[in-house]
Amino acid sequence: MRDVKPRTEGSAIAKITLGDQVNDLVTNPSNSVAYAALRDSIAVISSLYEVSCVIPLDGHPRVLTIGADGSRLYVTNHGGSVSVIDISDHRVGVIPGACCVQQVDTADEAFIYAAGNAADGGRISVIGEGGDTVAAIDGFDGYAITDLAADSVGQRVYVGLSRRSAYYQYDTGLLGVIDTTTNAVVHTIDLVASPDTITISPDGSMMYTTHYDHLCVSATDLASFRVTRIDLGDNPIGVRLTPDGLQAYVTNRSSLSVIDTVTNEAAPIVVGDLPRCVRINPDGKYAYVSNFGDRSVSVIDTIAQCVTDTIDVGGHPEALAVSPDGHRLYVGDYWSGTVTVFAVQP
Repeated sequence: MRDVKPRTEGSAIAKITLGDQVNDLVTNPSNSVAYAALRDSIAVISSLYEVSCVIPLDGHPRVLTIGADGSRLYVTNHGGSVSVIDISDHRVGVIPGACCVQQVDTADEAFIYAAGNAADGGRISVIGEGGDTVAAIDGFDGYAITDLAADSVGQRVYVGLSRRSAYYQYDTGLLGVIDTTTNAVVHTIDLVASPDTITISPDGSMMYTTHYDHLCVSATDLASFRVTRIDLGDNPIGVRLTPDGLQAYVTNRSSLSVIDTVTNEAAPIVVGDLPRCVRINPDGKYAYVSNFGDRSVSVIDTIAQCVTDTIDVGGHPEALAVSPDGHRLYVGDYWSGTVTVFAVQP
């Protein structure tokens, strides 16, 4: 695809020095607050671009996820635990042994589906508002859980499952489908290989799973459960979809791919060296890609599907987050321990 790369210094609003490695960033959909995962804590960045609070954690934060209502921050830690932070008072709870969690909002309350793995397979605990386990979901004998995702209406939870194979070079993979009314596994879907990450389209009709070792993504129609393999020619790390669900941006080990979700065809977009993170502006007009090896962020016009600007940010940018109004881009530098805020087009 055509690649236009004028390099600019960007419109930096602020640079926040955190003095620690920045592992991930997320913004709250309900306000102008951002959260940065550091080595053993979470830094809270206010709307004035100041660190308003540091929340200590026992684990080592790796991945941040915030609930759709902005009330909870979920922190996946190295070593097998998930911290749950109440946004209102910064109270921290820990789910030991959890590899991933998914919040499911119902009309009555929000439930946490927490997945953990044991020697004989994965299990999911369903935790209510009060912290009590209200259900336990088994039925994954011999399969380890790799990821969880839920549809936007909270009717189904999807489970990535991986099983070691003594006869083949690569692990086998399935998707489990859980009915949240009964908390029962109602269907399983065969995949081309073990799934690494799961991403559901905004309208809940499609699911995209990455298969790092097989250099491909699976697109699963969630009505028919038909699975289509999409070859990328590189090892996929993660998937982000535009709000209209028509494009899926895939960060790979050393490249960026964009998938046309109507035709399931993938094409490369040339960005900087070692792209590590992609985020989409809320209106879907722009995608931002951090280039860890190129000290830059690529700005992609999603209509033209080409790079229209390359922002020199210095250092080694990795984590990205976009403000809810789409006006600000947060760029986390892993090695220098800083977060730079840029003004971007909404």
